[in-house]
Amino acid sequence: MRVDVHHHAIFPGYARRLAELGIGAQPGIPLPAWSAAGSLAMMDRTGIDLAILSVGSPGFHFGDPQLTRELCREVNDDLVATVAEHPRRFRAFAALPLPSCDDALAELDRVTGDDAFAGVGLLTNYAARYLGDPAFDPLLAELDRRGAVAHVHPTLPLHYPAAEIDLRPSLIEYVFDTTRAVVNLMLNGVHHRFPGITWIFSHCGGTAPYLAGRLAIAEPLPELAQAGSVYEALRSFHYDIALATTPYALGAAAALVGPGHLLVGSDFPFVDEPTVRGCLSEAAEVLGPDAMDTVARDTPARLFPTLTTETR
Repeated sequence: MRVDVHHHAIFPGYARRLAELGIGAQPGIPLPAWSAAGSLAMMDRTGIDLAILSVGSPGFHFGDPQLTRELCREVNDDLVATVAEHPRRFRAFAALPLPSCDDALAELDRVTGDDAFAGVGLLTNYAARYLGDPAFDPLLAELDRRGAVAHVHPTLPLHYPAAEIDLRPSLIEYVFDTTRAVVNLMLNGVHHRFPGITWIFSHCGGTAPYLAGRLAIAEPLPELAQAGSVYEALRSFHYDIALATTPYALGAAAALVGPGHLLVGSDFPFVDEPTVRGCLSEAAEVLGPDAMDTVARDTPARLFPTLTTETR
């Protein structure tokens, strides 16, 4: 089975609520149209057997905790219904109403036990708090206890826009915010303190593979000394390859962690089908057929063992 771990679902209720708030996918960019049928058609044409759905950015927190709870509940219910309609083609990452750990734990309990969910979907930061912030320790401890898979999607940093660069933020800011999230986890020893969590970072971990040597300069810090080297930490994480399939991006990530810690990600429908097809073809050229089979089939089978039996 070829599994896509970075595949978005944009439900009508969610889109309507965000439209009422004047919020789009990114500043000045509307949410794309989405349907389960459209995803399935794209998957059939690109050879993807199963997609793990998530919402991703802009997420659910817009300053009103009640709205955050309602949006996550509604989206999770929509995800369950979608997986129930197409159990051989979809699973989902559960949405959690962060930054409130109490709310997130309550929603995690509510969805626990539903086979629709293969893990949880998180953002790189919530109101400028990154996932290694001690405020999130109660949630991380519970995810660790459950042996959960956490897929981390980038979002806007608090400082955006910090400079006049006339590009949509997903092109550079998302990449840098993923890097911040990775470094924040390492500096707070999250991978060491909560080893039961399997982390998947989007887009080959942003610039983390490129910066590995520079980050190693920080190894004398007590937080990193306790948890091993920067290289060990980065190699303990997993990374999806969405929009990061050039030899310069995917090549660096593959050299650092090997194909066994990489997974296919399409980023559909924020990324259109021709681009997805081109990225998958490029990845196969960069990695070679055997390594690409590992990325597309073997690694997800290891991380999500129930998928190989429940979806065939």
